[in-house]
Amino acid sequence: MKKKFTFKSEYYLSVAVFGAAAMVLIPVIVAVVFDSTFAGMVILGIAVVLHIVSLRLAACVPCGISADEDALRVSVWWKKYVFLYQDIEKAEVSHEYVETLMLREAPYYIETLKITAKAAEYSFKSKTRALKGEDGRPLPFEHGKFHEIRSYIAPRIKGGEQ
Repeated sequence: MKKKFTFKSEYYLSVAVFGAAAMVLIPVIVAVVFDSTFAGMVILGIAVVLHIVSLRLAACVPCGISADEDALRVSVWWKKYVFLYQDIEKAEVSHEYVETLMLREAPYYIETLKITAKAAEYSFKSKTRALKGEDGRPLPFEHGKFHEIRSYIAPRIKGGEQ
């Protein structure tokens, strides 16, 4: 069983916020230090590009999750996590509704898969767009990708259905 999801990252969101501050401050500092408006404009252009990239990263990081007979595998860009079923103590899935204030972004649900293994606890978050009913309220969250994965791995982990 394989699923793809987008990872909502607080880390990249903080990078984007610092990028916004840097986009304003660094060009001003460079222009004053070098006594050159041109140098400030060049640095501003570079800062804008970096800020746009960091905002894109804050929005979503492509990920994949797969489960087979032996293990649960999660890949977040270049980092791969492999959880053998005998090492997993518990797998939980939860979700929360997020109403965004950004103009172009629709409200969404954050679905969280929390894996408690012998070594540590891992949490993976997936962003799922919220569907709206006729009255404008979000429809109840249906079982998402992580629910399917959890249902698949639950009989295989130590302790069975958890």
